[in-house]
Amino acid sequence: MPPKLDIPTKILLVGVSGRLGHHLQETLKQHHYHVRALTRDVHVLAAKGALVDEAVSADITIPDTLHGACKDIDIVFSSAGASLDVRALRDRQSYMAVDYQGNLNLLKEAKRAGIKKFVYVSVFNGQRQRQLEYSDAHERFCEALAKSGMDFTVIRPTGFFGIFDEMMGMAESGRGVVIGDGSARTNPIHEADLAEVCMQALDSNELEIEAGGPEILTRRRTVELAFEVLGKKPKIHSIPPALFKTAAAGIKPFNPRIHALLSFGSDVSLTDTIAPQRGSRRLEDYYRELAAKRGLKTAATA
Repeated sequence: MPPKLDIPTKILLVGVSGRLGHHLQETLKQHHYHVRALTRDVHVLAAKGALVDEAVSADITIPDTLHGACKDIDIVFSSAGASLDVRALRDRQSYMAVDYQGNLNLLKEAKRAGIKKFVYVSVFNGQRQRQLEYSDAHERFCEALAKSGMDFTVIRPTGFFGIFDEMMGMAESGRGVVIGDGSARTNPIHEADLAEVCMQALDSNELEIEAGGPEILTRRRTVELAFEVLGKKPKIHSIPPALFKTAAAGIKPFNPRIHALLSFGSDVSLTDTIAPQRGSRRLEDYYRELAAKRGLKTAATA
């Protein structure tokens, strides 16, 4: 009798083009999972040198394109959502249309295919921010997932390091900005550290996993670090929250998604957002790596 083959678990990775998705594909392959990427453009994915075994072309906001995407898959992992880039002015899909309805379309297809488990990346403290469209879209999907009858795990991270790229741009220009006095605290997490947390969810019975980085920093400190890495004296301006909200409201008629993003950013900037500390990567080191990629001169480490 031939030896029994060890067949790898097959993962459908949705959101592969995002920052977390980039690290997840690497981590999944290191752990010998079979990875099928779901993406709107397989050619772009190939051009980026994605480390996946196969790819399918589909758009989670268009249900008909999802047919067959989950065939022979064991676990669906989704970090898919509308852009968090405030400069993506052409992207007008709402968080409700993508983060909620798009993932709901994916969940329905997963159920039809008899998928064993669904892992979803939501947002930390989203349950307490239902007045915000960004959080509410995530929470509506979490509720649908909980009612689906499928095994699931929801991962709730704080902000990704990638969100702080803008701070380096501010420091480079010589002026930083915080909303309010910048005293609210958070512990952002590097996407690579979060990818390791996500690996735990694949075999875990936990319904929810909260995850933040190892350092607890004030919002002002996250800006100061960028200046210090570049060896510049911090010049940080405080925007009154009421003024910021008024400016954000003025954007709503022209781009509701950007308004929703700014409203979310304003709220979390004024609230302590501290999740269980995981991982080892520090924001200062991330800033140094980012500065090196941009060819910027950095100050010597202390």
